[in-house]
Amino acid sequence: MSLQALRGIAASAVMVYHAAHFTAQKTGAAWLEMVFSGKLGFYGVLVFFVLSGFLMEAAVRRYDAKTFLLHRFARLYPTYWVIFLGLFFAQSIRLHSWESIPWAALTLLPLGEMARPLHVEWTLLYEVFFYGVCALLCFWRRAHFTVLIFWLAAVAFAVLFGNQFGTVMQPTLLQIPFSAWNVGFIFGSLAGFATRFSWSVEPATLWLTGLALILISELINPGPQLFLSGPGVALIVLALVRAPGSDVANAGLGKRSLFVLGEFSYGLYLAHSLSIQIALQYVPAARLTDPIAVFAAMIGVGLAVGMVAGCIDTRLYRLLKGRIDQRTMVRNMSKDNIVAS
Repeated sequence: MSLQALRGIAASAVMVYHAAHFTAQKTGAAWLEMVFSGKLGFYGVLVFFVLSGFLMEAAVRRYDAKTFLLHRFARLYPTYWVIFLGLFFAQSIRLHSWESIPWAALTLLPLGEMARPLHVEWTLLYEVFFYGVCALLCFWRRAHFTVLIFWLAAVAFAVLFGNQFGTVMQPTLLQIPFSAWNVGFIFGSLAGFATRFSWSVEPATLWLTGLALILISELINPGPQLFLSGPGVALIVLALVRAPGSDVANAGLGKRSLFVLGEFSYGLYLAHSLSIQIALQYVPAARLTDPIAVFAAMIGVGLAVGMVAGCIDTRLYRLLKGRIDQRTMVRNMSKDNIVAS
């Protein structure tokens, strides 16, 4: 439950940053974006990447490449396409004209600079690439740790001696393996490896060390910064894993709310940005003189649309994953029967 709550915090941080950013642009209240700075978005995304690496380390050990890719496809694409269609129709009706569908952008492939319809897809480019790496590792699980170490070294070399890679947000296929954003996935996966060994480090020590690395990283440039903030977040994830857990039923209201946000985080992440930008177009001019009220309203819009999108996402993913698992089970049973006969 703690990891799900952390996912909820990350999604909320990204949403609050975008609400502040777009409200500041609309109202001219630059101070709003200074208070709710881009650090919220930065660490929100980094938490998502570290958690993805942590969870995929276990998935690589559990599934074959085909099942892994089907699960990841069901996780990312159907909800993304559904939310895109919903907001596409809303935008077309609002503008009284039909825009062209950005087919290349909807692939979520690293094809360089282009207009992305939901304005948040850059993180999904990295997710898709990372899932591709994990699918390959399903064929050679013993090499997982070695590949991560060499990949980390290659990224470090590219970032330190080839600044053009740095923290590119819309990379090409040749750039994406060397971007510093991969550090989150790598250290998340290494944290997953760490859970398979017995060690006596207390959660409090992991928390303090992780926070110290994050604070020190704030003194460094954005690209190299990830080499400290990435392991810092990974240590905090490990601390949450090792800390005594509690079920949802016995948790307090705050933690239950974060758990729900975590459950709905993908839908919330996808839908909040564009829905806030659309909503701002309908704010009366008289209201723009009160940026705090507009900001609060935009958080409400992002949450409302995001929770609806999150509900659709969880239902759709569970349905598709259930069918994939059912077919995989039938296929494996058929293979066992052939071998037995």
